[in-house]
Amino acid sequence: MTDQPEQTPLTAPRILLMGVGSSGARTVESVAAATPGLNRVVIDTDQKELESLRPEKIIHIGEAVTNGFSAGGDVELGRQSIEKSSAAIRSKLRPIDLLIIVAGLGGGTGSGAVPVITRLARETETLVLCLVTMPFAFEGQAIAGKAAEALKRIRTHADAIVRISNEMLVDRSDADLPLEDAFARSRKVATEGVAALWRMLSQTGVCGLDFACIHTMLRNCDGFCHFAAAETAGANRGPALAEEISTHRLLNNGKMLGRAAGIVVGITGGNDLRLSEVEQVMNQIQEKLPEDTWVNFGVVVDPAFDNRLSALVMVAEQWKEPLVDAANRQMGFTYNRRLSLEQGELPLEAAGKGRFTNLDPTIHNNQDLDVPTYLRRSIKLPR
Repeated sequence: MTDQPEQTPLTAPRILLMGVGSSGARTVESVAAATPGLNRVVIDTDQKELESLRPEKIIHIGEAVTNGFSAGGDVELGRQSIEKSSAAIRSKLRPIDLLIIVAGLGGGTGSGAVPVITRLARETETLVLCLVTMPFAFEGQAIAGKAAEALKRIRTHADAIVRISNEMLVDRSDADLPLEDAFARSRKVATEGVAALWRMLSQTGVCGLDFACIHTMLRNCDGFCHFAAAETAGANRGPALAEEISTHRLLNNGKMLGRAAGIVVGITGGNDLRLSEVEQVMNQIQEKLPEDTWVNFGVVVDPAFDNRLSALVMVAEQWKEPLVDAANRQMGFTYNRRLSLEQGELPLEAAGKGRFTNLDPTIHNNQDLDVPTYLRRSIKLPR
């Protein structure tokens, strides 16, 4: 009888929700009530803003840069503030499998700090999903330009980015909508999405949707993905939820489903959840998808959702083999070993410094430039 290799027990993914800047901080605060078990932290330069939050884990950055005030819309101040706290950020990220960053772009702290945080996460081999809100048109070209530039830098290191357009969430007919309510809509959307994703990953589902599914989605979506979350109640909740998802604004009124290359659907219901309701939601979504779309879905039964039905949809318009080797990063548990068997690239091994071993390393932006680029950035080398 041959000895079987010891199997590492499957553990829950270690997830951290991080709110950056005032918009991200308020979003994390609203998420807290819906996801009491989710590990979370808030990062900001503004001491007064941090003090106004309910008890949260906070990291006050840039005290020597902004003297405890906000970055005042200055992206460079936001960048300097987070760089000076990079050691504290790294210590938070090292034990994490998935980092979810929520932030508003266009200001100083979010636009300056988030690109640095995503770089630090890549260095600590953490999977990164960013949910960022984009400015309203009335905020002007300068703010829109800062948001667009920050988005480019975030994409360099983040595994996937979800852009939430404030403009898409408001009808032009909403002329009497209070300004605070207009900004609150994007926070509500982000809150619903994070809460639904947390339910999918933290609770045992009726059918499979786990961290490996999300991992596959994020590493193949070519940088950007879209999501929509909706909830309905009552006797007609199945068809109502199917209609809400298939015509959702953030999916361009459903048109994005027709271009989907990959999609993840998570459905949550109570003990009264019926098979027909799951079929109604999935059938209406599937009718809009191209035939070759990669599809994965899961169902969670939560007694708190009796008489309610919720769905989270993540959509990728592009589906490409990633440039970064994800086999040896982002997974601190069993999935790591399983996925590494599928990798078809040369292993990344350091050859040492030879005669230069005793020389001081060349350090720039907390990186050792004597280490080859393909090793520092985990770039895959084809056989």
